[in-house]
Amino acid sequence: MITRERKRELVKELQEKTEKAKLMLFTTFSGITVPEISNLRRSIKENGGELKVYRNTLLKMGLTEKGFEVDDKIFTGPTAVVFGYEDPFPVMKVVNDFQKSHRKNFDIKGGFLGTLKLTKSDIKELSSLSSMQELYGKLVWGMKAPLARLVFALKYPAMKLIFILNQIKDKKA
Repeated sequence: MITRERKRELVKELQEKTEKAKLMLFTTFSGITVPEISNLRRSIKENGGELKVYRNTLLKMGLTEKGFEVDDKIFTGPTAVVFGYEDPFPVMKVVNDFQKSHRKNFDIKGGFLGTLKLTKSDIKELSSLSSMQELYGKLVWGMKAPLARLVFALKYPAMKLIFILNQIKDKKA
């Protein structure tokens, strides 16, 4: 049995995590083996997140005190909370991929992206998006390609002239 003081500490810990997190996902996890949940925790951690299990009453208390409007459906059955502290999209992708491979035992109940409430379908759609790093890479490549073509177009006449002069030199020699 958890003491009242320990419950207060857990609620405070939960509230601190919600303040730091950019993403919160609520999941069920019954029937998942210890190695599977350990691999999931590791994958989430590698992508800047964390998976924690809280009692539903403490979870409800901590979230409502912080002003989150959460459906009561979320507080049924064993609930794990996935926090994303950095780029939320890779964490979403890890959780969604795990859910696809463990449909019977693992389900996404809902979540929050900042203060925006997410449904299960929202999470599935958002998890298909690229990470911010990938998007920045695509943006830089998109900006770089026209510049590279311009540089080549400006160099081409000089290269062509050098090629012609080399052919004339070879012909005379």
